[in-house]
Amino acid sequence: MQETAGLSGQATACANCGTPLGGEYCARCGERRLHPDEHTLRHIVGEWFEAFSHGEGRLLVSLRTLLLKPGELTREYFRGRRMPYARPVALFFAVNLLYFLLTSLNTFSTVLETQMSVTPLEHAKQTMVLDKALGPRVSATVKAEVMADYWALYGSERAAVAAGRAASAAEQKADKEKGVAASRHPAALEAVYRYQERFDERTETLSRALVVALVPMLACFLWLTLAPLRRGLPELLIFATHLWSGLLLILLLFGWLVTGATLATRWFLDGRVPAILQNDTYASMALAVLVAIYVYRALRAYLHYPRVGCAILCTWMLAGLFWSLQLYRLLLFYVTVQVLH
Repeated sequence: MQETAGLSGQATACANCGTPLGGEYCARCGERRLHPDEHTLRHIVGEWFEAFSHGEGRLLVSLRTLLLKPGELTREYFRGRRMPYARPVALFFAVNLLYFLLTSLNTFSTVLETQMSVTPLEHAKQTMVLDKALGPRVSATVKAEVMADYWALYGSERAAVAAGRAASAAEQKADKEKGVAASRHPAALEAVYRYQERFDERTETLSRALVVALVPMLACFLWLTLAPLRRGLPELLIFATHLWSGLLLILLLFGWLVTGATLATRWFLDGRVPAILQNDTYASMALAVLVAIYVYRALRAYLHYPRVGCAILCTWMLAGLFWSLQLYRLLLFYVTVQVLH
């Protein structure tokens, strides 16, 4: 269909369906009337600025509400006040992008040595890694000895960190090469470390996509808990999306705080870092407290339950977050292994 224009140069027929235009928008398909000045550079730049400032404003309001008023976004969503805020899924992906671009924590892209050392199914994961790295022809005895040497090197590295004697990257590499050379099966242990490098590189990329699986995991967990109270799965899915968006923001800010504290102590202590900043246990405890406070406040704002009821539900939900993370790590491990081969 061809567009027609009047004396003013404006379109008189819809450019999309050809229907005669009686106003600014087509009554049949909703297409906007085309104006002659819309092809100018000034108009195009103005549209870019308007779209950017409007979208940025909604995102900033949503981020501020997530941090300062947990649970409020979900209440606003079901009240019907949605225009001032970013959509739940768009907000989650925006925060997810910010987290993986700017974070200093390694919360989701779990490295291979951690995957093989934590439950569940740590022995099955170790067996799978050895089969992939060494092949099926290597005997079970050799694989067991290789894994024993691997954990011996890993244990010495962790002991040095716990004692406040963390080595530089070059020193760690030299120590690892010495340990591999002194092992009972140097070639096999080296093959495991090569597989580990490939695994860690690939799992970091995959974690950015698979982290979205945490949202339905949490929503299903809450639904099994709150279904008798007539809380539907779609409603809980929105709440889980907002909650994980907020938790990702907390992880991002907490990582910056730990990194800043580490850099500051290095500057004040001539390059030395206190053991409290090298040991993950203390940081994990502080982060767990922050997460517990955030989850409790979100539940109070969203459900309006009494304090005692929200405290009980918060404890139960923290357990759900823990097990969903464990299930996520298990999923990430098997997906990474399958992608590598």
